[in-house]
Amino acid sequence: MKSPALTCADLLKPIEEIVGGGHMLWPDGGYVNGSPETAVKAVLVTWMADTAALRKAIAGRCNVVLCHEPPFYSEKNELPPYRWLNAVNDCAEQSWHPNRQRRALIEKHGLTLLQCHYGLDRFPIYESFVEALGLTAPGKDRGWEQVYRLPKPMTVAALTKLVKERLGIAGTVRVAGDSRRKVRRVVSLWGGLGLNVNLYWLRQGIAHGADVAVAGEMDEFLMRFAAEAGIPVIETSHQLSEEIGLGRYAEVLRRRYQGLKVVTAFTGRPYRTL
Repeated sequence: MKSPALTCADLLKPIEEIVGGGHMLWPDGGYVNGSPETAVKAVLVTWMADTAALRKAIAGRCNVVLCHEPPFYSEKNELPPYRWLNAVNDCAEQSWHPNRQRRALIEKHGLTLLQCHYGLDRFPIYESFVEALGLTAPGKDRGWEQVYRLPKPMTVAALTKLVKERLGIAGTVRVAGDSRRKVRRVVSLWGGLGLNVNLYWLRQGIAHGADVAVAGEMDEFLMRFAAEAGIPVIETSHQLSEEIGLGRYAEVLRRRYQGLKVVTAFTGRPYRTL
């Protein structure tokens, strides 16, 4: 008897079994040019479905792209005097705009995009970043708000060097705070949790006893908060910190669905330092 075709819904079953399904899996994300019932011939797993990732999917004969971040850019709807001439998304009509280029590739080649943000954060992005850093969690389990303990106290400079080695980061990283300070209790601000809009996570880390944070991406508002709160923060990269877990999820899919072609498109930090 022929096995039923693998569908897009099947690609999320490993997540659903751990974090649950329904609305809790989809507070954001969704499908572009497809549905849960879309049959999967081959899948590309990537952080963001940019044109390079889409072209790799096409070259690899993948009909489905599973991404973590939104596939299209959006603009804030500003009122005068902040916006004078153009309406929101006017520039998306220009041929050079990434949104237009991505949509053209999706439509021309009949690709289905499946964006899963919250679910992939829950499994396996969060834990994969922590494991890559070599952190262990003693005592009470606080989920995403867990504070991790280093084997021994070390300076922020020494911890920064260790973080770079473990993540394979070449070049410099940004550090907010005193690099000579000795620290031991670490809170993870993977992905975008080092941005001011996600300040809750750093605040809770401090409340739970953290004396240093390792972030994916941070902005200067959070740096200023960290300086006044007296906690150093080491920045790695939003994309890099999450691609570690996405690579792990690609392996989960390969093991679960024997014979499924799973391609990845990972680039690490989307910039270089001079």
